[in-house]
Amino acid sequence: MKRIVTVLLALLLLLPVIPARAAGSEITVYNWGQYISDGSDGYLDVIAAFEAETGIHVNYLTYDSNESLYTKLKTGGSTYDVIIPSDYMIGRLIEEDMLLELDFDNIPNYQYVDEAFRNTAYDPENRYSVPYTWGTVGLIYNTKYVDEADTGSWDLLWNSKYAGKILMFDNSRDAFAIAESLLGYSLNTTDEAALRQCAQKLVEQKPIL
Repeated sequence: MKRIVTVLLALLLLLPVIPARAAGSEITVYNWGQYISDGSDGYLDVIAAFEAETGIHVNYLTYDSNESLYTKLKTGGSTYDVIIPSDYMIGRLIEEDMLLELDFDNIPNYQYVDEAFRNTAYDPENRYSVPYTWGTVGLIYNTKYVDEADTGSWDLLWNSKYAGKILMFDNSRDAFAIAESLLGYSLNTTDEAALRQCAQKLVEQKPIL
């Protein structure tokens, strides 16, 4: 299978280095939906600005989960210059030899990346990825409709009092992370019994979503 060229590289990180060597060319980027502004929200149209600055045309495609990304890559027929998976998926792609190593001579801004985001467990030698963004998963609720007494735990998402008014992550990694946290397991557990228990907890939640 053809290996995919580079991962987790923000378009703006490319700005200082591409014009000199690739003006007038084209790159294909595969990213999460709604992660880069197209200007419709009143902010900068990032891709248009990049194209104007560099002369490089961007084919920008999106996906809705790491698993969708993986399936697309695994089935073949498509290649990308930049893909932006999450941490655990980068590790899987490295293990399956689906990525090419980065040329850091072309990424001078890497020197500004905080040490906390280098030498990660999924890419310990910093050979295949650079950080693009990071975030956390949390609870958001409307204080007009949710009782404060119910908000001290992830259990809120299983509270039948709010049936039909709960929105849950539609991807396995985040959904399992919430169930694991609620049940007291590590977010990275590989224990099959624990994972089965978490899966059952998520099944129990489904009727009230």
